[in-house]
Parts: sequence; structure tokens; C-alpha cells
Amino acid sequence: MRKMIFIGGIHGVGKTSLCKDVAKQYEIPHFSASKLISNEKEEIYSHNKLIPDIELNQDFLSNSLNRLTVNGWFLLDGHFCLLNQSSEITRIPLTTFSKLSPTSIIVLADLVSSIQERFSQRDGYKFNSILLEAFQTAEIEYAREISNSLNIPLFVAQSGDIKSIHVFIDRIMQ
Repeated sequence: MRKMIFIGGIHGVGKTSLCKDVAKQYEIPHFSASKLISNEKEEIYSHNKLIPDIELNQDFLSNSLNRLTVNGWFLLDGHFCLLNQSSEITRIPLTTFSKLSPTSIIVLADLVSSIQERFSQRDGYKFNSILLEAFQTAEIEYAREISNSLNIPLFVAQSGDIKSIHVFIDRIMQ
């Protein structure tokens, strides 16, 4: 039986680094929602992270996940909200998360200045700090709503707080 831990957080918060650590520590596979969607669509996302067709992309994600031959625990890193083509914070539909059926959620958060720095180094793009703050707040609030709707555990973690994240994962994997 597949058991997904969904790792959420805004762009540049450290999801990939966390997932690499957790995947190695627990010997479980890690998948990136954006990479699965890109592979399914045979397109590459732009560096500015403005996403067209947010709802359509979720169908690509669902189709891609359905083809994965994973049994047991795995990680999926992705988002609860995205920026649309107009730089507006847009929620990914609740139905997407119902279809994904995660067993638990971890949301990473960090100082906006740290996220900006990471993003700038990685992608050479600088987001407005006010937009990033609102984006991160929306991501966490919506993750809470999804956790409540799906009745699954949620842990909001400070990026880099590996110890607390491992304690949470140990508890849910029992």
C-alpha cells in the first residue's frame, strides 16, 4: 500500500534539500510534483515560477503518480498554492489533494530573507519580499485547511529543523 508524506512550502524554502535528507535517512523514494508534471507535459517550468493552467497541471500530476510503481512510504514535494501568470497566489484545488491521498503533511517555512537568498542563488530571480511573505502565509493556512479536510496529521517546520521533522516522521511511520 502506498503511503505518501506530502512536503509542502513555497519556492526556495528548502523542500528538495529536506526530501533528499529524509529519503536517505528512511530509505524511501522522493518525487517532485513539478518534475512529474514537467515530464508528463514534456515541458520545463520557467525560472520566474509563474504557472499557467494550474488546475490542468494537477491532472498531469495525478496521471503521473498513477503510473508510478511505488509500494510503501514515499515523499512528494510540492505546493498548496502557486503563483499564476498574473503573480496572484492561487490555491491548488482541494480535489487534487483528495486524489493524491497523502497520509501526512509537512510544511516548511523560513525567513523571507533566507528564501529570497536561496531563490536568487538557485534561479537567479528575486521575488518581492511582501509577495513572498503573503505566499508563505497562504501556503501554511491552506495546508492547515487541507489537513483538517482530509483528517491527516500536519507538521509546520522551520526549514533546517531536521530533528523535529524526523521526530514527526518517526511518529507517523509507526
